[in-house]
Amino acid sequence: MKHVGPRLPRSNMPHVGTTIFTEMSALAASCGALNIAQGFPDLETPVALRAAVALAMERGHNQYAPMAGNRDLRAWLADTYHVGAGYDPDTEITVGAGASSVLFAAMTALLQPGDEVVVQDPGYDLYIPVAELNHAHVVRVPLLDSDGAMNAAGLASAVGPRTRLVVLNSPHNPTGQLTTPDMLDALADVLEGTDAWLLSDEVYGPMVHDGRDAPVPWKHPRLRNRTLVAGSFGKLFHCTGWKIGWIAAPAAVTAELRKVHQYDVFSTGAPIQAGLASYLRTPEAHVHLETVGAVYEAKRDRLLRGLEGTAFTWTPAQGGYFQVVGVRNYLKPGESDGDLARRWTRENGVATIPMGSFGNAWEPAVRLCFAKEDATLDRAISLLRAISPEGLASIGHANGPFHEPTHRPTHASPPTAPEPSALRVVALQEPLVWQAPASNRTHFEARIQAALAAEPAELVVLPEMFTTGFAMNPEAAEELDAEGHSMTSRWMLDVARRHNAAVAGSVAVTTPEGHAHNRMWFATPEGDLHAYDKRHLFTLAGEDRVYNAGTERVEVAWRGWRILLQICYDLRFPGFVRNHGPQPYDLALFVANWPEPRRDAWRTLLKARAIENQCFVVGVNRAGTDANGHRYTGDSLILDHAGMALADAGGDGESKALRATLVRDDLVAFRRKLPFLDDADRFGVR
Repeated sequence: MKHVGPRLPRSNMPHVGTTIFTEMSALAASCGALNIAQGFPDLETPVALRAAVALAMERGHNQYAPMAGNRDLRAWLADTYHVGAGYDPDTEITVGAGASSVLFAAMTALLQPGDEVVVQDPGYDLYIPVAELNHAHVVRVPLLDSDGAMNAAGLASAVGPRTRLVVLNSPHNPTGQLTTPDMLDALADVLEGTDAWLLSDEVYGPMVHDGRDAPVPWKHPRLRNRTLVAGSFGKLFHCTGWKIGWIAAPAAVTAELRKVHQYDVFSTGAPIQAGLASYLRTPEAHVHLETVGAVYEAKRDRLLRGLEGTAFTWTPAQGGYFQVVGVRNYLKPGESDGDLARRWTRENGVATIPMGSFGNAWEPAVRLCFAKEDATLDRAISLLRAISPEGLASIGHANGPFHEPTHRPTHASPPTAPEPSALRVVALQEPLVWQAPASNRTHFEARIQAALAAEPAELVVLPEMFTTGFAMNPEAAEELDAEGHSMTSRWMLDVARRHNAAVAGSVAVTTPEGHAHNRMWFATPEGDLHAYDKRHLFTLAGEDRVYNAGTERVEVAWRGWRILLQICYDLRFPGFVRNHGPQPYDLALFVANWPEPRRDAWRTLLKARAIENQCFVVGVNRAGTDANGHRYTGDSLILDHAGMALADAGGDGESKALRATLVRDDLVAFRRKLPFLDDADRFGVR
């Protein structure tokens, strides 16, 4: 008898996999490539510091350090590193297993479901997963404004009544940008009188280049008492493997974050902490900290001089030990910077980090770590220079040290048409052939062709399980390939491309791991495929015994619209549909196989979702009778933001094409006149 283990519960972090840093370092090791991807130095850890740690071991510092950290080490942080801030080493400074552990503890201690966390985009990949793990909503703000300067106004304007945390990172990873005085003043103004905190990730601390100032919020008179600041000894002293970091914060929040810390890390590296406390009081340590910025500035300059005359583009990093270089000239057709980084590792022997892994607000680029010995840097330069650009006959000139910026400056972008306010929608209410995907695709192909030939539209919506009907048969589900596609998803993308209209609808699928889902796809003419797995499975019909429930709500941003994807039974659960995000969605799509006996509930709930969420709603039900004898009267509806019907199929169960034009400007004006969403509860199911 085969013993089967329990099924895993839904993931608390469904969108998180292995980090890009681990992936690229592993790929570099397997390919024998030079690793300038992950942010670890190959410079020597100071000899005197290593000796101090060894001596601490010999002197017996081999048991647990105090939960808050070595007292002498915390005193040095208060008296020397953060001099002028007046931190109490006993109640306001905590040492952890690297800055990441205390950042995690701080965010977990402060965040409640529904809180908002404002982050810069692009940014280090820790903040967003931790926020989402704590059921907070993330508000992304472009790091730079249209002039290429730090986006002080954008960051301040993102702060609202639900903001709990604003996260700053300076020197910034991955770009090396520095926080500005204007940014701190703007935040001080907008945070005044709120319950929002400022989390300042300063692990690259004194690594500031070209004689710049580096203002910090814990020295700002109006920000000190709402700032948590994190630092890293591993970054400062070229010993990232020791994983010793700290966080300084007001006593009240320190008490709360230590509650998390004591059950997470509790204590870390007693001899390392003791050795650091001893070493840091020496003149050698003082000199090291005074000169570490200049050391890395010279490394940056060596790298950029070596890349002069290539097709890379860059703006020199202002701080830290990373340099971003634009790679648009090196991309093959259809290739992303992630594809390029993996290709370079395998074929060119050099591993980098693609900027796409940090966010979407940057041109195609890669991050290079220049915290390397000169010989390593020179080898990296040689490997990078050997890579030929794509589609360029020659460079034709020698680039100087100040290349064009690799951020996306809106003033330099080619003019584009404004996002349309109007969205023309066609909803196809059709009978379905039982468990016959090919027949159903052929039928819908003809119906879409006829509908769009009669009158163009930008969005076509099909019913739930439109290739099979509501079949509780896992063998009828389409198998997904390694890229997450099936025959139907590729058909949807092809239809979308040919008709220049997005296509949405749900299909039964099985993953390569054998997990079945009722999956809604939103295929765009641009070639993007968005997926949502039905969260609320219909137990009355045994759907939960055949399919795995989804875990995450999905909102699609497309052509200026935010569109929520929902499937049938989800309609009964308003907490999951609640329009409570920092950017409210404009349109909710409900695709269904909703039977005749409960048609009144279908119509009533669709109207309720439109009214309570102040959004357009498209509800598409199937028609006809299925193989189990269940009759479907249709009753497909398109509703406006006040719950008024724009199109109504009625309940005769016939094949119909519903049409409506949704005008987003009308929606915005309605919400502005009646700002009910601003008063909504902060909680919701994501």
